[in-house]
Amino acid sequence: MLPQSLNKQGRIQELKQLYVAYSKDRNLVNTDWQEFFDDLAPDACSFLSDLEIESKSNFEIRRDINLSSDQDSRSSTLDSIRALMLIRAYRVRGHLKANLDPLNLAKSLDHPELKPESYGFEEKDMDRPIFIDNVLGLESATLREILVNLEATYCGTIGVQFMHIQDPEQKAWMQKTLENVLNQPDFTDMGKKAIFERLVAAETFERFLDRKYTGTKRFGLEGAEAMIPALEQILKRGGKLGLEEVVIGTAHRGRLNVLANFMGKPFEAIFSEFQGNSSQPENVQGAGDVKYHLGTSSDRTFDGKKVHLSLTANPSHLEAVNPVVVGKVRAKQDQKEDLGRRKVAALLIHGDAAFSGQGLVPETLDLSELKGYRIGGTIHFIINNQIGFTTNPVNARSGPYCSDVALMIQAPILHVNGDDPEAVVHAARIAIEFRQKFNKDIVVDMFCYRRHGHNEGDEPAFTQPTMYKAISNHPSTREIYSEKLIKENLISKEESEKFLSDWYARLEEEYKKANSYKPSKADWFSGAWEGLDIAREKGKRRGDTSINNDKFKIVGQGLTKIPKNFNLHKKLQKIIDQRESSFEGKTPIDWSSAEALALGSLLVEGVKIRLTGQDSGRGTFSQRHAVLVDQKNDNKIILLNNIKKNQAIFEIVDSPLSEASVLGFEYGYSLAEPNALVMWEAQFGDFANGAQVIIDQFISSGESKWLRMS
Repeated sequence: MLPQSLNKQGRIQELKQLYVAYSKDRNLVNTDWQEFFDDLAPDACSFLSDLEIESKSNFEIRRDINLSSDQDSRSSTLDSIRALMLIRAYRVRGHLKANLDPLNLAKSLDHPELKPESYGFEEKDMDRPIFIDNVLGLESATLREILVNLEATYCGTIGVQFMHIQDPEQKAWMQKTLENVLNQPDFTDMGKKAIFERLVAAETFERFLDRKYTGTKRFGLEGAEAMIPALEQILKRGGKLGLEEVVIGTAHRGRLNVLANFMGKPFEAIFSEFQGNSSQPENVQGAGDVKYHLGTSSDRTFDGKKVHLSLTANPSHLEAVNPVVVGKVRAKQDQKEDLGRRKVAALLIHGDAAFSGQGLVPETLDLSELKGYRIGGTIHFIINNQIGFTTNPVNARSGPYCSDVALMIQAPILHVNGDDPEAVVHAARIAIEFRQKFNKDIVVDMFCYRRHGHNEGDEPAFTQPTMYKAISNHPSTREIYSEKLIKENLISKEESEKFLSDWYARLEEEYKKANSYKPSKADWFSGAWEGLDIAREKGKRRGDTSINNDKFKIVGQGLTKIPKNFNLHKKLQKIIDQRESSFEGKTPIDWSSAEALALGSLLVEGVKIRLTGQDSGRGTFSQRHAVLVDQKNDNKIILLNNIKKNQAIFEIVDSPLSEASVLGFEYGYSLAEPNALVMWEAQFGDFANGAQVIIDQFISSGESKWLRMS
């Protein structure tokens, strides 16, 4: 037990307060406590320093808390401190011991900080009650009980990294969410059967394709099928939490399965594409693209809540779609006036090698908390095959996890074993709940494997013989889960087999329809694009760009009227005066003033404008000065937003020092918002080279390949 006075308080917080006081001035605590803290080991002192005081506003040093000279009281106090240090160590490093690899090839680490003896405990201490002040939901517990709970919570088939988060509320939420249920999923019988049905759908689809189109590239999902029920959980739980729309980006791995079993694209349409038929209607001109680059949209309903899904088309260039998706989400949020950013969310599905290797990943992550780009958090789902084409992880990254790059934005990371589908779905539920509550990015890193090579015609055993020997003898996730449910008496072996046969029968019927399947319509002018069309007549591409004299005066006055009491830089006042003179016809109009007139005329006509780039507010050459800064208080005004009442919004953003992610974001914005002028400018002309993939693969060719207008 702790000293009597502390037990009455029932709070470790008192101990923390005393240590803070002792650290500032040892004479602020009585001599008993001085001696106690003098004898503490350095790591225990560091731990006490890291403890958070629950209410700093109520902080009061209590000199009346006495430490008994009784040795048992001293020992119990030390036991509490050491037990709490052990608990914190599991929160920080428990993921290193987690059972994550379905193939058992990557061995977990037994870190010394997770061993009780590192804190001075011995075997004889295992069953002695220790006061832990309701940490882990227990007022007191034996060391053995504490270890059982910690192992279950942090070292099972889910390993969690969250202690790097600096926000105390987010960290406390993660801690409570994990520890209150020992991080164990608790699904109803119906829920477990729903997970199993989705696993069956995912597996049979891949095996059916393999049987009908043997050796044809499809970049299958085999080994990672648990992602499909996980995505379902994100929609189901998200709908209850206010989510109305999800924009998805994914590479080619598992894309066809996502299209079929998550997006609801007709199986017959996919089979038709495998037979070499076009994905576009006959009356639509376009180059088209391979089937594992295509996007689609659909509506899904769960528990009466409809959620719209949009899978963004993308090229083979891995992770290039990330900023496009994020920009598209921002535009949709703006359209819905979704200021809370909880109605529309981004879901990005990554490969492990690409997530750690491609520079667009950190570039896009960097946008997550910036005012001009934030969307209230992205859910990242990594299909961690533990291999990149033929490259092993040891040659693919310098850190222990492919997800390490996400630590830069303090995103929580849930590592999970893909052969435990309940754990994967549980992790997905935590992810959507965290995103909706805190508007922050979160990562689910699903450890799995790739049953075939990089594609179905590849021989992986050339370079990974040990791994692929293990895979060849490894049962599928569906088979493993089927055995679990049979043991729990939820289904019989016969029912399990009927699930399979029913799905194969359904796929066979869809396959028969594929020969006669014809795409009925192109949807590139539906939704927000309704009523728009391409310029079919020669010479009609450019509209009337002139403005009348009345509009010229309105815009000109707005661009030269500085509010009273605004302290403009004296050099800028000269520029404003010159601009006013040119608008009156006394001097020629310079090109920056002409730009401002063009933008202003669109704004008064009701056309929203978004302009972003490095130094866009001032202009690289100090020519634009669209954002004026008060020289006394740093307040800012944008004259283009103050031309007249009820005009459209001019959004101008100084971007981070990145080309590819920012241009990708703006392209994505333009995909969803046809009624705005969306512009990106390179700081200097040839800096656009840094965004070449976005220019070549999306802007120049997206309309022809995917029927996507921008």
